[in-house]
Amino acid sequence: MKKLILLLFLPFLCCKSPEGKNVQTSADLKEKLSQEIDSLLSSKIKPDGPGAAILVAYDGEELVAKGFGQRSIEDKAPITPATNMRMASVSKQFTALCILRLADQQLLSLDDQVTKYWPHPVFAGITIEHLLNHTSGIADYESVFMEEWDHSKIVENKDVLTWLNTNPAPVFPPGSSWEYSNTAYLVLALLVEKVSGMPFATFAREQVFKPAAMGRSTFYNLADPVEIDQRAFCYEKDSTGTWARRDGFFMNGVVGDGALYTSVHDYFNYDNALRSKAILSAEMHSKIFAPSSMAIPRDNGFYSFVSDFSFWEKEDVYYGMGWFLSGDVAFHSGSWNGTRTFVFRELERPLTIAVFLNSDAADLRADLFDETLQLVHQYLQHTEPAK
Repeated sequence: MKKLILLLFLPFLCCKSPEGKNVQTSADLKEKLSQEIDSLLSSKIKPDGPGAAILVAYDGEELVAKGFGQRSIEDKAPITPATNMRMASVSKQFTALCILRLADQQLLSLDDQVTKYWPHPVFAGITIEHLLNHTSGIADYESVFMEEWDHSKIVENKDVLTWLNTNPAPVFPPGSSWEYSNTAYLVLALLVEKVSGMPFATFAREQVFKPAAMGRSTFYNLADPVEIDQRAFCYEKDSTGTWARRDGFFMNGVVGDGALYTSVHDYFNYDNALRSKAILSAEMHSKIFAPSSMAIPRDNGFYSFVSDFSFWEKEDVYYGMGWFLSGDVAFHSGSWNGTRTFVFRELERPLTIAVFLNSDAADLRADLFDETLQLVHQYLQHTEPAK
């Protein structure tokens, strides 16, 4: 019986073309892709410094999930696919999902005026959807708190809300233009708390992470810290050229515009949950990757950023629910102290790529993504069914 099984299995181990030449199997090509990405990242990341985690997912499969470099230089702990890394602004898509969950539960409407929840003059004319798509014109909190706040104290969302009650001048009237706004997503996190009656991190865990099978992901507030399993610490080089941790930064108590920790394994599960529409109703899910506002003005500095990436074909870019949208792709970047991230998702075929760094290497982020995308395209040319 064992001989029969072996004889039946042998044809799948090696195939030959009609000309008698060996043909690479799908498994061969997948292994080749894995080795090429190994080589790419090993050439760019030193094993004894901060590094990167990378995910390539296609049609519900982790083609590549790898870690390179150290999550903790001091402990010589390596980055793996299970390492939880700080997402910076990639966190915004999860804040948006929290709001959409509340809309699904009919606890709020995206058309609601924010003054329904806080009667502060600063919110006059601003809707929840304005906050989601960066057309609220609300003032930027970061520059004010960098200049005026006591840096020995941790800033939290409630402190920013107190400042907003002083009615800082808007950047523009609500709905009249577009400007990327961290303040807007911080306010959305406060709104989740006000409407749900739960801490923002708790609501995200129960209503988004659990349905998405993101069992080890969490929002992190430095003022009320929790233990993060296999946490990657964030690094920047100091004046001596030595890597120094940046995790104690005084604004790391703010959540919603950033502060998510997740791994490439959890992000893969999330990607599958989005593609199977397991988190939201069909109606709400349809809003995630639909442009929810005007095109980003061409004189906005955002275009100089996106031009660093080879996938952008000079089309207009819009904003959806925590995602930038251009043509048939959705993407988002993240930048914070000692963190650079980038996620990319094709909308017409099931391809997702994520690059997470625990350093401030912005150029490395773009290079790793672009060169990985080229390798993936070569792989798919040989494995996708002919159209």
